[in-house]
Formats: sequence, structure tokens, C-alpha cells
Amino acid sequence: MGNGNCTIVAAKQVGRDMESVRDRSLKSKVNGRQIVQDLERSDLYQTFRDAFGEITGLPMAIRAKDYWHPPMLGEKRENALCSSIARDPKACSCCLETQLKLLESAQEQGQSVVCSLGMVDIAVPIHVSGECVAFLYTGQLLPQPPSIHEVRRASVKLQRWRLDISLEAIEDSYLSAVVYSAQRQKAIIRLLTQFAERLSEQVNAMMIRARLEEPRFISMAKQYIQSNITEHIRLEDIARHLNISPFYLCRQFKKHTKLRITEYLSRVRVERAKKLLLDPNRRVSEVAFEAGFQSLPHFNRSFKRIVGATPTVWRQRLTLNLPA
Repeated sequence: MGNGNCTIVAAKQVGRDMESVRDRSLKSKVNGRQIVQDLERSDLYQTFRDAFGEITGLPMAIRAKDYWHPPMLGEKRENALCSSIARDPKACSCCLETQLKLLESAQEQGQSVVCSLGMVDIAVPIHVSGECVAFLYTGQLLPQPPSIHEVRRASVKLQRWRLDISLEAIEDSYLSAVVYSAQRQKAIIRLLTQFAERLSEQVNAMMIRARLEEPRFISMAKQYIQSNITEHIRLEDIARHLNISPFYLCRQFKKHTKLRITEYLSRVRVERAKKLLLDPNRRVSEVAFEAGFQSLPHFNRSFKRIVGATPTVWRQRLTLNLPA
């Protein structure tokens, strides 16, 4: 194989390797815990959670995929019995076993499981970029009204766990639990599935906005330029202020603004000059230096290149109310 062909093959392989690295990088950016924190604070989630609780009487929580605690602990409308169990280290292991079964079965679509005390828990996955990153949880409901036999059986199990809960308290927890038939449980799963899809759309929108937003050091570079617009600004001065290399700053600034720093600086100065030119008592030479240009010829060239007319002609057009 000739050297030219070898070069082409090598270039293609490098391209494939870079694509692979990029794909892995994008996937690594899907941070389930951060996504959950952002969604929990969103009006969309909070409004739906409150309405869901009012309509169904059920608790609801959103948790990252790797969350390893009872998911509805501390949530509004949490069942009192479930809360007591979740707060006890020994009894809590039973809740975590149920949660593990639920997570394993609900990776692709919403599922329900019955815990050892006969209560039903539900989990619905939230997918981002094809990956399950979090779950919507609800449950702590009963599939049918509890019988005295079920209450006593639960009491025996709780005594085995050495939980100090009276039979009356257990009975109250069972009797206050929401009862949903299998058909209504499926309806809850369908409802949460629709909401999970809406949350996925919101996450995608947030990720797109994050990618479009410029890095903080770019904003700081712009602020530095605005604050020192009348001074002689060099690339090295901005880079030193930001504590980054001039080469990196130059490359990243062009990437995020589509302008070289020198061009951005000229445009900012021209915009300042246009405001100053509105004052008829200011001479063009004064405007040039107040806008930060080091010479009148440089000012005239930059102004004409960006605006399409010299400062004098532009001002005359404004005076005569002609199009600039």
C-alpha cells in the first residue's frame, strides 16, 4: 500500500477514534444526580408532583438511578408505617430489597412490585439520550382493602424486626393507605410514563441550552473588554486577567463568539463610537479616542468596515434622517 493510501486510512481511523471519544464524552456528561437536582427545582416537576398528590393521595419522588435509600422517605403523603420501617437500619433492608427488584424490572418501562408487607411500589424510568438516568417513584398503596389477618401478619413481621410499633398504629397505617386496583395501578404507570417523557424533553432542552451557553471565562473576557474599552487592550492582558493562556483564550473565544478577539474589540468600540457621535458637539477625533481607538485612520477604517460608512458620513445621514 502506498504512503498516500496509508495516510488516508490513518486519517479515517483517527476520525473514527475521535467520534468514539466524543460519543463517550457526551454520555459521560449525562449526570443522573445533577439531572434530578435540576428537575426537582423546576416548576414543571413541582407543579405536577403537587397535583399528582392531590388527585391520587399518593407520595411521589424523583431519584437518580444510583440512589440507594428508600425513595419516598420524607416525601409528602408518605405512609407512616413505611416511614418508620425506612428509618430503622435493620428493617430498612427489606425496603431496599424491594427497591432493587423494582429497579431491575423498570429499566425500560414502568413497573410495580409488592413488598413483604403487601404494599405496592411503582417506578417509571426517565431516559436521556437513550439511557435510563432516573426514576419517578410512587406507591405505598394497597391492591385491595386490608384484612385483619394481613394487619396481624404485618405486626408479627415488625416484631421480628424489633420495631416498637403498636398494633393500633399498624392498623391505622394500613387503613389509611390508598387502595388501587391492578387496573388503576396501570393507569398510574401510564400517567407517570407520559410525565417521564415530558421530563426527558425538558432535560434535553436544558442540555442544549447548556451547550449553547458560553463558558464563564468568555463572559469574563467580554466584561474585561467593556470595563477597559478606552485603554490599549492586548490579548495577553485579557488572558492574564483570566489566568489562562492567550492561545487557549483566542481559540475558545472564536469558537463561542464566531469572532476573533480583535474583531470583537473593534465592534464594541464602534458601538460606543456610534453613541458618542450622536452628540453633535463632539469632534470625530474626540470620539475616536474616547471609544478606545489609538489613531483616527484606524477608527475611520474600522468604522467603515463594520458600519458601511465613515463616521462623518454616518453622522450626516442621521442628521438628514437618511438610511445608514
